[in-house]
Amino acid sequence: MKRNFINQEELSDKFWNIEYTGKVQKVSFGKTGTKGRETEKEFADEKDCIKESEKLIAQKIKKGYTEIQENDEIPQKAELSDNEKADIYFWEAIEKSNKFKKAHWSEYDIDEHIENLTDHLSKFGKERMILFEKTLQEKLSELYTAEIAELSIILECDFKKEDGVYVFDDYLSDDGFIYFRCWLILKGKEFFEDIKADIQSFVGGKYSFNIGDCWAEGLLYVADDAYAQNHDDEEAIIKDTVYELYPENDYDGMERSMEREPKGGADLHKMYPKLVEEIAALRTN
Repeated sequence: MKRNFINQEELSDKFWNIEYTGKVQKVSFGKTGTKGRETEKEFADEKDCIKESEKLIAQKIKKGYTEIQENDEIPQKAELSDNEKADIYFWEAIEKSNKFKKAHWSEYDIDEHIENLTDHLSKFGKERMILFEKTLQEKLSELYTAEIAELSIILECDFKKEDGVYVFDDYLSDDGFIYFRCWLILKGKEFFEDIKADIQSFVGGKYSFNIGDCWAEGLLYVADDAYAQNHDDEEAIIKDTVYELYPENDYDGMERSMEREPKGGADLHKMYPKLVEEIAALRTN
């Protein structure tokens, strides 16, 4: 049996083919348009060969490979824009540096994640660090919404219960709201997209975090710190460069306004009953 696969997700443009007959398994793989490399393996019997081949196929599908027929022409991969590439690099850095993705929420360490992220970014050149900082500012701007502000209020502000209704103070400091958005971004792309679409996905059962520590200020300095690891004589050059190149970026909200004023008081319980009740229960325990 012979099966052919390609992966053209994000930056990938690869093929992976497998052929197994009797006890022999042959695999070819590489960049699309090249001959690639070939490997051959012989198993003890045909049953083991089939089992291991099917296991490999399942792994490739899980990693984003899709099957094509033997005589199908491999499609030309669409060229990604600079912004699309920057987005991929950004989330790749955030997620590769998170060593706690499969750990219990109580084991997650913000400082260690940021330290790993800084080390990861320091391996690249200045241009990649500038792209990271630019994309970070853009992601922070995307989260500058009334709904995200309301999530911050629910998670962080004082509250009390009156006649069965939770009533929240609604004060948010400008700096604190930036640090909160940094914390959300560190959770990765999938969470970022979910929470941007609906803050109630926070309690949908898909995610679990330590809500007692919702600030990640250190993310703001990662690009400069990464650059400083290999350039002892210069400081804050990445953030300054991004400011010069993209002065329109405004992630702190000083020159912009939200689409509406964030709600507070008893309104949040009415707007987000499940979210408020679950978070309030956790915060009072």
